[in-house]
Amino acid sequence: MPLIVIACESCGAQFRLDSARLNKPKNKVRCSKCQHVFTVEQPDEEALIYIEVSEGDEGLIPGTLPEKEAAGLPPGVARRRSVGKIARLIAVPVLLVLAAVVYFSMDGSLFKSSGPAQPKEPARPLVSIMDTLNAYYLENVHAGQVLVIEGEILNESSKPISFVMVEGKLYGTNEKVAQIQRCYSGNVLTRKEIQNLKLSDIEERMMNREGKNLKNVRIPPAARVPFVLVFHDLPEINALSNYSVDVASAKFD
Repeated sequence: MPLIVIACESCGAQFRLDSARLNKPKNKVRCSKCQHVFTVEQPDEEALIYIEVSEGDEGLIPGTLPEKEAAGLPPGVARRRSVGKIARLIAVPVLLVLAAVVYFSMDGSLFKSSGPAQPKEPARPLVSIMDTLNAYYLENVHAGQVLVIEGEILNESSKPISFVMVEGKLYGTNEKVAQIQRCYSGNVLTRKEIQNLKLSDIEERMMNREGKNLKNVRIPPAARVPFVLVFHDLPEINALSNYSVDVASAKFD
């Protein structure tokens, strides 16, 4: 007769049982060691595994049925163990792990197109300073000598940008920064205005965030926008050696 090995849910004791006695899908059995009653499912014939027993073992497992119950069994009795349920319990988490690996390896989507990856838009706008910079000195009627740097910014992004701020630096002969000035692009000052306006008015004009006539708003790709930096309270001319102009900030629309 086909035999199976079952284990008590309460004390863990193992017993050999004739599978023919399990004539229902779910059968109640009592542990002869601790008297605990538990349910045993009818084993699937295809899921049973035959385990050969060495001669003299007589199919007895330590801690199982008493010897008087096993004495009548001939040597070499095959033990059958139902593994169908265990296999199913193991298969589910394994499949879940495999699905997770596939999901994350495909960048979070099981249905993402396998076509070429699309280039991502940079997190910040690409804006450059054109090489049309022009620097010169003027005499302001209110503050004396000022240094003017004129130039243009170029929107190299693929979509419109706004509020481009430019930062200029003057360097001393020791290559250290001697002065910093900022302005928003789109604010143009004529030489006559720079010579005659008060410094507060010049600063206000330079720091108009939207630019004159909204020239610093929704700048299209490949478009150029002029700017003007005016430095005042300058150190001695002989103490200056160089200058630089960079884009300090910009925003996508």
